[in-house]
Amino acid sequence: MPAYAILLIVVAIFVIFSLVAGIIFSGLILFSRQQPIVKTPQEYGMAYDDVRFKSIDGLTLSGWFIPAEANDAAGKQSKVVIITHPFPFNRHGFLAKNQGFPPLAWTDVDLLTTAQALHQAGYAVLMFDFRNHGKSDRAITGVGLEEYKDVLGAIEYIRQLPPLNEPQIGFVSFCMGANATIVALSKGEELVEDIKFLVAVQPISASVFVRSYMKKVYTPLSLFLIPIVDKLVQWRGGYALDAMSPLDYVKDLKVPTLYIQAREDPWTELSDIEGFYQATQAPKEFWWLEGKMKRFEAYNYVGKHPDRMLEFINKW
Repeated sequence: MPAYAILLIVVAIFVIFSLVAGIIFSGLILFSRQQPIVKTPQEYGMAYDDVRFKSIDGLTLSGWFIPAEANDAAGKQSKVVIITHPFPFNRHGFLAKNQGFPPLAWTDVDLLTTAQALHQAGYAVLMFDFRNHGKSDRAITGVGLEEYKDVLGAIEYIRQLPPLNEPQIGFVSFCMGANATIVALSKGEELVEDIKFLVAVQPISASVFVRSYMKKVYTPLSLFLIPIVDKLVQWRGGYALDAMSPLDYVKDLKVPTLYIQAREDPWTELSDIEGFYQATQAPKEFWWLEGKMKRFEAYNYVGKHPDRMLEFINKW
């Protein structure tokens, strides 16, 4: 076979591989696989209600409302923490065995431990599935740029609950959930005027995550796929990877904010979250999680070791 024919075959294989891989990865970004919900708050001794409410653009979102013990003088609960989850989780968390191919991580994450810690501290808790996750309506993922509409819908829902007496609302938000909450606090106008605090666990720019993840997991040779994935995400109706970041919105934060980050998280660049922190003008703190702790392990750590988080929440 002539050398030019071999070259053409190699080029064709490369192009086909790039397109197939690009379609797979852009699909994962835009249309997250919906993980099954395998636990409920009841397994942690918490009574709860299954709830459904609307995002501000009309999607139906599913969640749990976990009432607290009465915590004001009138005997009505008033302090509510909304937990927002990462991509591609659901309100409960993440199970590695249900993630499909290609795998993202092999660490299971249980966000109900965080909910339990908050509940035991006297707070009511709302946990819900973002659009395109869990049992909520399907829609394109924006890694925060679309999901902020779900956050604002959650705030509206809490304020309309009959048992609550002028609720005081705060957020414990993870990764994409932190991005979405930051954007919501920037864009929400009167809806967010009296939000009390934000705990932002490992917010991240999509371009930083994709670059770090592919470099660490699929070797540096896979980095040539990133521009292809980026173009395909946009072509299929999503945002550019560089745009899917909270950086342009953190300057608008007016609530006290606690940033949390595993220092040895292999799927980020620490300059990313440090940039968010530096641009935040509101009262702020940083909690570095030290030691050999990967990204998903940090999510579990916050729920299992909640004292620093609760100290910050109780303060505000």
